[in-house]
Amino acid sequence: MDNPKFVDVGGIKTRYFESGKGEDLVLVHGGKFGTFYNAYHWSLNFDELSRYFHVIAFDKIGMGFTDNPKTDADYTMSAMIEHTRGFLRALGIKNAIIAGHSRGALPAARMAVDHPEWIKALIIFDSNTLPAEDPNTPKDFYTKLEVGAPPVPNREFVCREPIANSYSKAHIAEDFIQEMLAISRLPKLLEAREKMEHLLDALFLPDVRKKKYETLDLIKAGGLKAPTLIIWGANDESSPINLGIDLLQLVGAVVDRTQFHAFNHAAHYVFREHPREVNELIISFVKNL
Repeated sequence: MDNPKFVDVGGIKTRYFESGKGEDLVLVHGGKFGTFYNAYHWSLNFDELSRYFHVIAFDKIGMGFTDNPKTDADYTMSAMIEHTRGFLRALGIKNAIIAGHSRGALPAARMAVDHPEWIKALIIFDSNTLPAEDPNTPKDFYTKLEVGAPPVPNREFVCREPIANSYSKAHIAEDFIQEMLAISRLPKLLEAREKMEHLLDALFLPDVRKKKYETLDLIKAGGLKAPTLIIWGANDESSPINLGIDLLQLVGAVVDRTQFHAFNHAAHYVFREHPREVNELIISFVKNL
């Protein structure tokens, strides 16, 4: 993942990586505006998967090296969904496998619901954003990680979330850290963090909830047609495994080909903590569609 490309998506300069041949596999990373999530989070999966697919991983709007939203009104999940839709259109992607992690799961699922002609299969990794809310899920997990945040993010701070959200720290390699540090130094990152201080509770989170339940209702009504693979870390504190099981039951009621796989000794970054096994799952699932 050392040859980034850029494409204009509705006036938003968008970074992405692509490699390999065959069916399109689109990877949608997690995170909200002002965090350090980016396309490089898929670095331990990208090369191997590109031996079997045409793999595309992009930075969501306002994240990584992709432009920030043009107005405050676009610091929303709705804007993330529309940017994902625009990105697929810009690259002419059709009949793709789409995978979403964490806050990337909702845009991925929404593409599958809104555009069944575009999406051949859906893959969901640990997400607290797509499943219905559960009162037993900790509400302050990410809030605690922001306590004592320095004015300019440093190495310790950019590593705080992946360290807290992982069972094993082995995947937090130097290249992974350096990519997040490079993003942390961008003026647009600091701008996004400042925006979210005022817009998180007032705009972003209410819109996340609205889009979540709108999407779940569409799934329940039979709007999801794509075979669905759900992969979870059994030791995930921020998105406990019961959320994955709830999602399995909801999707499985309307999509016959639905699978759920959980990994012991893995948390929110299951795809990085067990990359070989996760890659094999994806390859096998798609091969047998």
